[in-house]
Amino acid sequence: MAALEALISPAAIAVIGASPDAGKIRGRLVAALKSGAYGGPIYPVNPAHAEIQGLRAYPSIGAIGQPVDLALIVIPAEHVADALEQCADAGVKSAVIFSSGFAESGAASAERQKRIGEIAAARGILVCGPNSVGFLNEAAGINASFSPSANVASATEGVAGVARRVAVVSQSGGLGFAIYNRGAKRGIRFSHVVSTGNEAHLGVLDFTDYLLQKDEVGALILLLEQVRGGERFIEVAEKAANLGKPLIVAKLGRSQAARRGSLSHTGSMTGAEFAHDAVFRHSGVIRGEDQDELLDIAAAFTSCPLPTGRNVGIIAISGGAGVWLADACERHGLMVPELGGDVQKDLRAFIPDYGGVSNPVDITAQALEMGGNIATIERLYAAPGIDSLAVNAFLTEASMVAAEKADLARIQARQEKPLLYYTHSLPHDGALVHLAATGVPCYTSIQGCARALRALADYAEFLELRAADTPAPEVETPPLPKGKAVLTECNAAPYLAALGIAMPEARLAKTAAEAVAAAAALTGAVALKAQSPQLTHKRAAGGVALGLTGDWQLRRAFEQVTDLPAEIALDGVLVQKMAAKGIEMIAGIARDETFGPLVMVGFGGSDVEIEPDVAWAPAPFGEARALALIRSLKAAARLDGAARARRADIGALAGLLVRLSRFAERNRERIQELDLNPVVLYEEGEGLMALDALIVTQGDNGE
Repeated sequence: MAALEALISPAAIAVIGASPDAGKIRGRLVAALKSGAYGGPIYPVNPAHAEIQGLRAYPSIGAIGQPVDLALIVIPAEHVADALEQCADAGVKSAVIFSSGFAESGAASAERQKRIGEIAAARGILVCGPNSVGFLNEAAGINASFSPSANVASATEGVAGVARRVAVVSQSGGLGFAIYNRGAKRGIRFSHVVSTGNEAHLGVLDFTDYLLQKDEVGALILLLEQVRGGERFIEVAEKAANLGKPLIVAKLGRSQAARRGSLSHTGSMTGAEFAHDAVFRHSGVIRGEDQDELLDIAAAFTSCPLPTGRNVGIIAISGGAGVWLADACERHGLMVPELGGDVQKDLRAFIPDYGGVSNPVDITAQALEMGGNIATIERLYAAPGIDSLAVNAFLTEASMVAAEKADLARIQARQEKPLLYYTHSLPHDGALVHLAATGVPCYTSIQGCARALRALADYAEFLELRAADTPAPEVETPPLPKGKAVLTECNAAPYLAALGIAMPEARLAKTAAEAVAAAAALTGAVALKAQSPQLTHKRAAGGVALGLTGDWQLRRAFEQVTDLPAEIALDGVLVQKMAAKGIEMIAGIARDETFGPLVMVGFGGSDVEIEPDVAWAPAPFGEARALALIRSLKAAARLDGAARARRADIGALAGLLVRLSRFAERNRERIQELDLNPVVLYEEGEGLMALDALIVTQGDNGE
């Protein structure tokens, strides 16, 4: 994606539709470019003016006569396609289209947008938009946006540069620049902000993929209304994980009301939320619920190393604030362990008796005046049982941070443990500047501080799990039918057998007499199950009878399970040996329209449709991730056994999921659904058995 340099870091910029009135959007773009540190030429294009805001104006893009990397197009929608063609004729490499009136305006206008994409592809010109708010490239001094949020107040001017910065890529232009504005005032440093608009050509994933390659980018905030290209999203997320650069995502449009809004705003539809949750969790993508949470998490990742565990050391100037912070940490799955005796003894040397040294550490105002804050940070930073530090400070005045700035910067530069500051009062601008210069992030919310620490710990565990997950071996299975098909249990059995998934012994019967003979051959109690592609929920339709013995029971049950509406064509009745009881689970595959096949596991049986306890992951994956998926179930503790029951064979269940994931990957263009419900899980070492199965395939057009 190096070609995006022409758009993000252009050597020369033209503004098509530029205006001398800096109060209008067409004029704001010129003013914004001039006000930054951009050193390249700016060419206003407008045939009605000879000069615009002190710059020579040109009647057309072709009249410039000099190389232009980027054109900012801000003219009525009906003229954009012609302008883009003229840019291509003049050798312009890229364009950002600010104009609205495309897919967000309805079907007719959507044709204009389609034309934009066609021109971009045919002429080899990179296009961002339409309906974009532009972009910001701080390193190059480019403010190519009309957003007022791109103008940041001077609260944090003079903050020292940092090695890792935050990039923002947003399908909602206003929100993306609002994130930037809000974060910059907190002392968070940014590298880029990009508004992708309606994405007629380039989209969020193109810019994300490009920005991941930038050394200065340490984390990316993505604001998504729709994921376009689910498989590409997974690939980009994998790339981010390889680089250790987290994607912090706000996925908009979860509610029905939000989906209606999405249609009118960007002309996009939102996908199934369970699929987004599954893919995000599997790929290490971190979800944020509001602007501050996104920034809280990004600040931690661009300032701190990853922790080696979940133990937090808390240092507080206010005892109450320290306890409150400890509560928040524990609610977020972190631990606040008591400090060892040697550490407490060292702290007591300068913390008075009325202070606390167990964790949280209450340094008291007296100890603070004696340099106790830095001394305590140093001691906990060196403590082997502490993985992260959260320091509560009172930053209403700048003097304390100013006095400790050099020591804080020295400690933070070691990058051995996460170190975060929390102030229970709003920080003084000077205090924020001093603290930002040390590289230590500042939080004004207890929950935000704890959430950031949790995100760091979760991501560290995700990377460990990812490294431990070895690819599953390929599994040879019969080819699935071409076109739309529903494979009932008897027809699905060969695929399960090839996957090594055990099922009870069974035989297909066409008549009651054949059923009686089959039952005699199987010995013991049997089940009868009507088999028809039109009968995917057999039990609900009365097509299942269980625990049958004796000829009379079998004949009567055969009549019952075949007493179905005339339009249902039966393939026969499956006579199946009853299986021993165990823990009923469910496992399977479902194809999501955005991300492709997903593998599911959960507690099964009749309760699954009433109150499902299930977890999903995109295929394929290995045993380590399969075990983690099982452990993510709310009732996973049931599998560990109790006083009267041994531990369940979790390894066998994990192996089943791994094989299903390989089957899903191998048949990703064919598989629509695979359902195993129930899967009876036995005690450790005794395996499992699938008692029912259904496979649904899709046609060549996904139908």
